[in-house]
Amino acid sequence: MPLLNFHLLNLKDNLQPHTFLSNLHEADPSTKVIVASKPRHFVVKATTQDASILNKPWDLMLLLQSPNASLPSSLQKHVSSSYSLPVGIPSKLLSAYPEKNAQLIKEAPSAGLTGSLENPKMPDSSQKLELSPELLKFMEELMKEHDGPVTMLNLLKFKTGGKESYYQYGQVSCFLLSLSFRQDTDWLIDHQHFIKVAGKRGGDAKIVGNVVSKDSDWNEISIVHYPSIKHFCDMLAGEDYQAINDEFRLPVSVDCKTRDDFEEFEIFLLT
Repeated sequence: MPLLNFHLLNLKDNLQPHTFLSNLHEADPSTKVIVASKPRHFVVKATTQDASILNKPWDLMLLLQSPNASLPSSLQKHVSSSYSLPVGIPSKLLSAYPEKNAQLIKEAPSAGLTGSLENPKMPDSSQKLELSPELLKFMEELMKEHDGPVTMLNLLKFKTGGKESYYQYGQVSCFLLSLSFRQDTDWLIDHQHFIKVAGKRGGDAKIVGNVVSKDSDWNEISIVHYPSIKHFCDMLAGEDYQAINDEFRLPVSVDCKTRDDFEEFEIFLLT
């Protein structure tokens, strides 16, 4: 299983992400950029795990394939703060990613909506993965400047009993976020997991892997595609999604501050 490096970066002096990426290529041409995206909006904030670090604005998210775990020293002067994790991604998933990502982007304009947004029920926040007034406002603002594909970054942490319930949630919701990868041959892309909820709105987990750092309590990472932020919000507002959210996800995620068996961090990205 290939080892990749995940980075969240805050850049100095208003340096633009595309300029940083150009500098990265010049400094180390051997580094392969798998994903480069701009974080835009927190959906689920970390509550305990690295919360003081993660829950702040970020300029760039990178997933890199490189022999070096750290960014080139010549680029460190452009970074004011960072958060990094080593992650293992199955080789079959990694090799298929460029073609899969291109296909998802191509199909995005034809992805359907279900009408869930016409009369949504909204709590005060999206912390439980429900459509909130804040998220709806962000959707409306973002659609004015970008009505195309968006990406969701997910970090997951499990403790006793939490992973099994969340795996059931992944099976029926299409996220496939909580699989354990023992070796590359164990990874099979099974579309039956992707048809119930997010799949019918064009949602698809592009990359799923394990966090392999002994110094971090995060267990898994996923990068999930949606045809637009409106498609994601349509899913959150849907009764079909909230039914599986209530049955499988919330039982292991409610009150993470006192029940330390599950934690999640989700943030919207623009590629």
